[in-house]
Amino acid sequence: MKERYFLFLSALLVVVLAVVWMIPIYALVTTSLKTQQEVALQKYLVPSQQFQFTNFAKAFQVLKIGLRNSLVITLTATFVAVFIGSLAGYALTSFNFKFATLLFFFIVVVTFLPYHIVLIPITHILKTLSLLNTYAGLILIYTILSAPMATLITGTFFMKVPPELEEAALLDGCKPFPFYLRVLLPVSLPGLISATILVFIQIYNEFLLGIALTRGPDVKPVMPFLAELKGTQIAQWHIQMAGALITSIIPVAVFIFLGRYFISGLMAGYGKG
Repeated sequence: MKERYFLFLSALLVVVLAVVWMIPIYALVTTSLKTQQEVALQKYLVPSQQFQFTNFAKAFQVLKIGLRNSLVITLTATFVAVFIGSLAGYALTSFNFKFATLLFFFIVVVTFLPYHIVLIPITHILKTLSLLNTYAGLILIYTILSAPMATLITGTFFMKVPPELEEAALLDGCKPFPFYLRVLLPVSLPGLISATILVFIQIYNEFLLGIALTRGPDVKPVMPFLAELKGTQIAQWHIQMAGALITSIIPVAVFIFLGRYFISGLMAGYGKG
């Protein structure tokens, strides 16, 4: 009896939390379909009386350049960061050297540092290299800042790989780098995809560096464009909310198509000692 009561309360709590979590999303969708006059009433949970699908067309016209820029920057930086991070994770977990544990600890610390504390040095570095307001500059910085997270995640999964696997490969004449490419990466695919998803979402959703390291729309990522959709004199929340839905399509699609790998990666990480 007590067990059923506990399960009922747990299920009820989950439902309540889910409803509370969905309220902002509901307000986002309803506001994106409203007119300027309906938005001015500030009744964000009341559905629109006349759906304005043109809000999405107006938002897309502003966001399309930013979406292109974000895809170029995010896809490239994610690939490079995960590749470098996985190499570093392999080196830290497979090769015994004196400061490996200490270095891994510092990588964990760096992963959670906010970007704000390195914004000024980053700006000076890109200015010195003449990479301000360029794709290459943004890709370089996002790669540097995301590689520690990729190292942490992939290194954690590489720890789960039995050392006997590498020993057997070495006996067969497989050197470390071929072993990394042909054996370790396929075996650790869920972890690699988990790292790719997290790094991709982190770079795609980043706002501060995207606005601080660019001048004009040529290479500016989508998030600064989204912030500018609100307007300057009149708050156009309906256009900005439509833009928010448009920009969310890409990360949602990533989770839809790769979500099963992400979940299996998490389960693999927790399931093995």
